[in-house]
Amino acid sequence: ARMANSGRTAYTGFRSGMVHTSGVKGSDFVVSVGGFSGVSVDDVDSFISLIREALPGVRFQVFDADRVAGWRHLFFAAVNAVEAFEGGRGISRSLEVEALLYASCRDQISQAFEVVGVSERTARVALLVFAESRLEAEGAFTDVSSVIGVPDDSVLEVSRGKWDELKTVFGVSDKELGAVRGPAEEALTKLIVERGALLPLRR
Repeated sequence: ARMANSGRTAYTGFRSGMVHTSGVKGSDFVVSVGGFSGVSVDDVDSFISLIREALPGVRFQVFDADRVAGWRHLFFAAVNAVEAFEGGRGISRSLEVEALLYASCRDQISQAFEVVGVSERTARVALLVFAESRLEAEGAFTDVSSVIGVPDDSVLEVSRGKWDELKTVFGVSDKELGAVRGPAEEALTKLIVERGALLPLRR
């Protein structure tokens, strides 16, 4: 399914194994999103450092998967981050942090980390990778799987266990959900994506 975002970008997506990969139209970037379960984060900085060591030179961002409303949630956050950076409208110094802002629907970096970032309580992780090719983007997931956890696409889905928390964190009402056609899970994802796309209007 195609969802609206803040600008010109459409996507041509394909899925390889447990990783969702899409090219960003109008940009050289390819974006991959995947999930991991069985994660143990004893220390956030050390956890990020392990990933960075496994992915030298790769642009990535990690999220608490319990705060992710489907892979499209992160894909469109990445799309909007790319557009902001390429249009000179980014408010952070890195594309990866800009994606975190859009995914969280917050314009304060500290709040964004609190909303969708990993913590010592995180047991399921979503990984977002920016690359220049499908091979590079998807290869990153192979390279990093040994240091994150078990590849598990299901952690990205809008499950019953996530439902109430996602609605609360992103401020989505039952009335809003009822106004969107289609399955409730897809409606929630769409509303969160739209909130992220509107972020520049709040800056």
